[in-house]
Amino acid sequence: MAFVVVKRFVVWGGIAWGLGTGLGSSACAPEFEPASLIKAARVVAVVADPPEATPGQAVSLTPVIASPTGTLVEGAGFDAAWWRCPDDDRDALGDFSQCTVPAERIDLGGGTPYVDVVPSDIFGALPEPGTAPVADDATPKDKMLGALLGYWRIVGLTMDAPGPKGARFDSFKRIPVYLPFPLGDVDERLRDLDVRVDAAGVLQPNTNPILNAVTIHDGAVDGPTVDTIKKGETYFFVPRIDERSLEDFGSLKADLSGLDFADPDSLAALGVDDLLARFERQQRCEVPLFNWYVSAGEVDNEITLDESVINRVFDPRGVACPPVEGDIRAPEVEFTAPTGEEDDPLPDDGVVHGWVVMRDGRGGTAVRSFDLPVE
Repeated sequence: MAFVVVKRFVVWGGIAWGLGTGLGSSACAPEFEPASLIKAARVVAVVADPPEATPGQAVSLTPVIASPTGTLVEGAGFDAAWWRCPDDDRDALGDFSQCTVPAERIDLGGGTPYVDVVPSDIFGALPEPGTAPVADDATPKDKMLGALLGYWRIVGLTMDAPGPKGARFDSFKRIPVYLPFPLGDVDERLRDLDVRVDAAGVLQPNTNPILNAVTIHDGAVDGPTVDTIKKGETYFFVPRIDERSLEDFGSLKADLSGLDFADPDSLAALGVDDLLARFERQQRCEVPLFNWYVSAGEVDNEITLDESVINRVFDPRGVACPPVEGDIRAPEVEFTAPTGEEDDPLPDDGVVHGWVVMRDGRGGTAVRSFDLPVE
C-alpha cells in the first residue's frame, strides 16, 4: 500500500497539522455548556498502548467513558463497537464522519480494550535495510514520503450508553505508524531527517506519559490537601506526573510551498534531493497538556499546560528545548464547587466526579479520575 496523504491532516514527525477552517463568533450565538462539564456519557480519551507502532505490531486501545455517575465500565455502563473505513476511504474519518459508503465500513468487533494489529505491508514493498539504491529516481516519491513522515492508522469507535441520559456517537483514534528501523538504513539521504533516532542513531519510539495522581488543594495552589469539598468553595486541582516519563524528540519543519499533493505527477517531477531539502529537523520536548472534566461545579480553564518542565526537567538533562513564548503556563486548574442553587445543582449522588487527560503532544496519553464528596 502506498502512503496516502489525508486531505485535512498530515503527520510531520508525529505532529498533526490541521488544514481546516475556523469558526467565527457572533453576539447572537447561543450559550453552550462548557466542554469540561460532563452532563451525559461521552468519550474523553482513547489510550493507545504503545502510542505509536510499527508494521505488524499490536496496539491496545482503551476508551475512557466519563458520565455524571463516574467512569463507565464496558458491558455495564456502555457497549463498544470498533470499526474502520476501507483503506482507500480514510478521508471520511479525517472529516469526523463514518465512511463515504457506510455499507463498506469494516466492523472489527466489540469489547475493551480492542487490540489492533498494524498490517505488515502498510508501507508497501519497501527495500530491506541496507539494500536501498540511492539513485535519484530509484525510490518512489510516495514511499519516500511515507517512510519520512509516517502513516496514520485510524480506528473508529461507536459508543452506546443505556438509560435516559445515554448516548450513541462515534469517536476515533489515530495511531502513528513508522518503520521499525532507522530511515538511514533504507536510504542514507534520510539519516539526518529521522526524528525517531537519538544522536547515536538508536530508535527511540514514543511511550505514554505517566500521571501519578491529582491532589486537591483548599483555597490556593499551595493550600492544604483535602478529600472532600464544600458547596461554593474554591479549590485547585494539581496533576502529579512522573517526570522521568517526559521525553525529548525530533520533529520536522517543512516548506511545502508550490507542491500539489492531490496531483501525483507534481511529486514525480520533483527530484528526491529537492524534496528532502524542503525538510529541516528540529529539537522538541514533551510539554504536558491537560484536559479537565467535572460532573458538577466549574473549572476556570478547560485546558492547561505545564511549561515549567522546560527549566525543571529538560534543562538539567542538557536538552535545548524551544524557548517558551510569553509567561510560563502552569498545569493546575481552579475549581469552584457547585453551590446547590437551581442553576448550579449538586450532583445526584453527592459526589463530584473528575477526570484529567494528559497528552504529550505526539500521541502519548494518560488519564486519572478522582471523586470529591460534597459536604
